Amino acid sequence: MNKFWIVTKQVYKKNVRSGSWLFLVVSPIIIGAAILGLVFIMSKTAENPHLALVSDNPAAVQVVKRSDKDMKVKTYKTAAAANKSLDHEDADAVMVVTTAPNGALRAKFTNRVGGTSIDDDSLHTALNQLNMQLTAQRMKLGADKLAELLAPIKLSKNSVTIKDGKRVARKSTSDDANHGIAIGITLMMLLVMMTYGSILAQEIATEKGSRIMEMLLSSVSATTQFFGKITGIMLLLLTQAAVYAVAVVAGWTWISRQSQLMAIIKQYDFSALLSWSGVSIALYFILGALTYAVLAALVGSLVANQEQVQQAVMPISMFGLIGYFGALMAQSGDSIVVKVMSYIPFVNVSVMPVRATMGYTQNFESPLGLLESALFLVIFTLFAARVYRANVLVYSEGGLGKALRKTLRKTFTMMGAQRHSKQ
Repeated sequence: MNKFWIVTKQVYKKNVRSGSWLFLVVSPIIIGAAILGLVFIMSKTAENPHLALVSDNPAAVQVVKRSDKDMKVKTYKTAAAANKSLDHEDADAVMVVTTAPNGALRAKFTNRVGGTSIDDDSLHTALNQLNMQLTAQRMKLGADKLAELLAPIKLSKNSVTIKDGKRVARKSTSDDANHGIAIGITLMMLLVMMTYGSILAQEIATEKGSRIMEMLLSSVSATTQFFGKITGIMLLLLTQAAVYAVAVVAGWTWISRQSQLMAIIKQYDFSALLSWSGVSIALYFILGALTYAVLAALVGSLVANQEQVQQAVMPISMFGLIGYFGALMAQSGDSIVVKVMSYIPFVNVSVMPVRATMGYTQNFESPLGLLESALFLVIFTLFAARVYRANVLVYSEGGLGKALRKTLRKTFTMMGAQRHSKQ
């Protein structure tokens, strides 16, 4: 056990001090802080739109002012004076409201390209309602008739999702949030699996290519080294997760005091993260990271030197990219291809959590996928440990494909011999 922890500690300390790992950990924090800072500065420096208004109808002036509380409205006596303020860029738009001989309102809106945007649709709606009121007065309609004429249609809105053939109530804002969560899952899975898989494969290939592996195995068994290296890489991943947890807590402490940022965040429903979906995402993430770490240790043991490391990383990249594109497909719809991919080892850890987050899965599918992933991890780890033990000191110059064929043949031969010896 002591030798196991010595290997684990050596792998952890070597990588946690490397510049590449520190950059990997710090860069997302810097990018996130930059995005938050940019949003904060934009919300603070955003100017309210200025409207130059000319109207011979006092009621129209009041309606325009009430249409947008953030819009600053300045009235002018003549259109020439209002247009002059537009030419001097003191106003973002000019609106001239006149009353026709029949009492109807007429409006002309001119906006300045490059100025602060003004919602002319809300202005049109407000003036249209005023025009209807004035028309009703001219037609001598009573207050009750006028209220009936202006009463809007009562439209109630709700959102549902179908689970096990039954409707389940769902907030309309949760779709956008779930898309954001799915994108985050997809990117994190791809980044972590490929990055940490490459680190582990590089670690083993470097030791093997420099013949250090022979010295290490003289004092530590291959099995102990295999599990020690995987544990060291997983501790490295946990350290990164702990750093991000601290950064999120510190960031949330600051964000919760910013009313503008909180107003934006409250537009979205992130309740999926606090439900079974959030738990399953974490479990799929852990199983996926472990599975790819075992794959990296397996292929790293097959190469003969550092020049073949890129070949060793290729299977990790291939499975990672297939899972990435499968997760992207799952965000746009639950096709039969996506359903099948959510049960294929290596790929399912990226696709199934996205399907669950988007609400496409039945209640039994996500737990079934977790059970399948856990069983595959156990079987694959036992197989990979056997292959690692049998081939970590075998140097084949024929490339990764040839080494893999020889390895599989040798491993199955050993397994058969062991079964016969037991009988």
